[in-house]
Amino acid sequence: MGSKYRFPSLVMLLSLLLVLVSILSLFTGSADLDYSGIFESGSGSNIIFFSLRLPRLFAAVLAGFALSLSGLLIQSASSNDLASGNIIGINAGAGFAVLLFLVFFPDLFFLLPFAAFAGGLVAAAIVFAISAFTRNISPSNSLILAGIAVNALFNALISTLSSLFPDVMASYSSFSVGGFASVYASSLSVPAILIAAAGVMCFILVPVINMIRLGDEITASMGYRPAAIRIMLTSIAALLASSVVSFAGLLGFVGLVIPHLSRFLSGGEAGKSMVTASLAGPLLVVSADLLARTVISPGELPAGIFLAIVGVPFFIFLLVRRKKHG
Repeated sequence: MGSKYRFPSLVMLLSLLLVLVSILSLFTGSADLDYSGIFESGSGSNIIFFSLRLPRLFAAVLAGFALSLSGLLIQSASSNDLASGNIIGINAGAGFAVLLFLVFFPDLFFLLPFAAFAGGLVAAAIVFAISAFTRNISPSNSLILAGIAVNALFNALISTLSSLFPDVMASYSSFSVGGFASVYASSLSVPAILIAAAGVMCFILVPVINMIRLGDEITASMGYRPAAIRIMLTSIAALLASSVVSFAGLLGFVGLVIPHLSRFLSGGEAGKSMVTASLAGPLLVVSADLLARTVISPGELPAGIFLAIVGVPFFIFLLVRRKKHG
């Protein structure tokens, strides 16, 4: 097949796989559906389908889309292909802000996405500030090291909150891994709007992302300020990742695995990589959630466990490959 048709064929294949997995997710679970009763208001099948499974599928698609684009932006802004929201502390910062907000403002649940964004943005700012002051270490490595430290700090703060406020933190273990067991339609409206807006900004900024990946000198020679672009991209990435934290907890590794896969499949151009990530990310997360609901049915595991099973070996592989190539 010629290169002219490769990318459209890839998009069609990923779209088809996503549709198939989504249909399987809607009609598979611990409770059997009476298909004739799905559209019968008030029936058990109607409630399960429209109040539980459909919002859960929408949440998984949202999470996959947002985390994948967030990872692409972070890797572009940092010039480090090992960076992602969960590795450099953005997810943990957002998670700490969410839990802190639940402790002191439990009645203002609709503001959780904004609290998460603030926490993720603070974490990202700390990471980039530390990285900027570690001049004796290469910028790409200093970012990862600073991110690991900030990630550990916010995770320690989350654990402290869980100890001080056990009632509010009763679901901390599932929150820390990430999943969709407690997702309802009412908790998705604000994150969906924020993610949609940030997604539009991502595609508008495709030319800038292509340029910043070529290096600061080329970016500056074309009249742009590299530092300002990095701050803008990181802020959008924090908004995407933090919005997911507000309803799905600390899901990890989607923003690491999918950007690499997308660049490999699409050839590295930012626009094509984003389209690929927009489909591959939801496909991965929906598949992980489907496994989480069916592996030990009628019980359930957090979807984040299956994402970690994929992500941790992939991260180790990237580290080994980077070591071999200097």
